[in-house]
Amino acid sequence: MKIAFWGGSHRCGTTSSMTAVASYLTLHSQKSGICVQPKEGGSDLELFFRPWEAHAMLHEESTYYALEGMDYLIWQEQHHRLDEAVIRETLVPLSGGRLCYLPSGAREKPGLYPAQTGALQRRILAQLEACADMVFMDLGTVKDGLTGSMMELADVVVVNLCGQQKELELFFAQPFAMRKNVVYLLSNYMDDQVYNRDNLQRIYRVDGHRICNLSSNVGFAHACMHGKVNRFIQRNGGAQNARRNAHFFEQLRHLSNLIMEVGGCE
Repeated sequence: MKIAFWGGSHRCGTTSSMTAVASYLTLHSQKSGICVQPKEGGSDLELFFRPWEAHAMLHEESTYYALEGMDYLIWQEQHHRLDEAVIRETLVPLSGGRLCYLPSGAREKPGLYPAQTGALQRRILAQLEACADMVFMDLGTVKDGLTGSMMELADVVVVNLCGQQKELELFFAQPFAMRKNVVYLLSNYMDDQVYNRDNLQRIYRVDGHRICNLSSNVGFAHACMHGKVNRFIQRNGGAQNARRNAHFFEQLRHLSNLIMEVGGCE
C-alpha cells in the first residue's frame, strides 16, 4: 500500500503529519512501514526521526561522493543489482524495525541523474513496497511530472492544507483535487479557524467524511524539532495517553483509520 502526502503550500505540515501517521499505524497495527522522500533535497526525515545527539559531529568531505539513500538505490537499480538485501542495508530502522526511513543522500540533485530518474524511482518504490506493508511518500509541495506520477501510483493521497483562502482556491482549481482516493487534512488546526471542516464542505463541496483535522500540539511540535516524533507517538499514543494530548491522538487515530479505509485496508 502506497500512501502519498502532498502539501498545498509551504509549511503546511506535510512531513510532520506523514511521520505521525506512519509512527501511529506501525505502533497500533501489525503492519510494517517505510518512509521516503522522493524529491529534491529530501532530508527532513532525519530531522524528524533522529535526535540531534545521534547525528555525527564531524563530516568528512569524502562523504559527498559516497552514495546513500535514494542516490544509492538509483545507482543499484541502474546496474540491475537492486534487491531486498540492498534495500534493507540502506534503511534506518525504528521501533524494532517495524518502521524504517530512507535517509537522504549528499548528492540528491536532479541535475546529477539521467533523464529517466522518474522511471527509476517508480521501480524503486515498487521494490520498497515489496519490503513493507506500507510505503509513506512525502512529495513536498511542488506539483511536477514526478509528483503527478507518484500520486497516480498511490493508493491514498493525503493533501495537507493550512486553511488559507488563496491556498484553497488554488488547490481546488486543480484537476486531481476531486480524485476518489484523496483525504484532506487541515494541519496545525485551531478551533477558531475560519476555513474549518464545515466551511470546506460547504464552499468546495468536499465530502465531509474525507476531511480530517490535526490540531496544533506543543508536545508534538517539540518532538518534530528534536527528531523525536516516533518516540512521542510511542510514549503518548497508548490508551493511557496524557489528557493534554488526548484530543491530538483522537484526531490522529481518525486520520489513520480513514487512510486505511480509503486505501481498502479497513
